[in-house]
Amino acid sequence: MNIQYDYDQEADVLYVSFGRSEHVRYVNLTDNLVLRLDTGHETKQAPRAVGLTFISFQAMRERLAGKPLTVPLANLRNLPDEIWQAVLAVISTAPVSDVLDVTFGFDMQSPPLTLQTQPA
Repeated sequence: MNIQYDYDQEADVLYVSFGRSEHVRYVNLTDNLVLRLDTGHETKQAPRAVGLTFISFQAMRERLAGKPLTVPLANLRNLPDEIWQAVLAVISTAPVSDVLDVTFGFDMQSPPLTLQTQPA
C-alpha cells in the first residue's frame, strides 16, 4: 500500500492518505485528529481507513514532544455501533498502525472513599 503524506504549511494540517473512497465518514478521534473511514456498509466490504487528518500538526507535535497521542475511547461512545466497531477495526491494523502506534488502556476511576471510624 502506498501511503501519501501532504502537509499544508499555511493551515498547519497534515493529510495522510491510504486510498480513495466515495463513501467516507469523518470521525473525530481527538480535537486534532480525524479518521477518514469507509465503513464498508454501502459496498458490503470490510471497513477500511481512507486517511487521517492532523489539525494544528506542528503545535500538536510540539505539545506532545515525543509523548504518545492519547485517543480516549470515551470520545467515541456516542457513535452508532456500526461506526464504533469499524473505527476499532481499522485503528489497530495497517495502514493506520503504520502511522499511529495505537494502544488500548484502561484508567480505573473510583469514587472518593470516605473513612468511617468505629466507636471504641
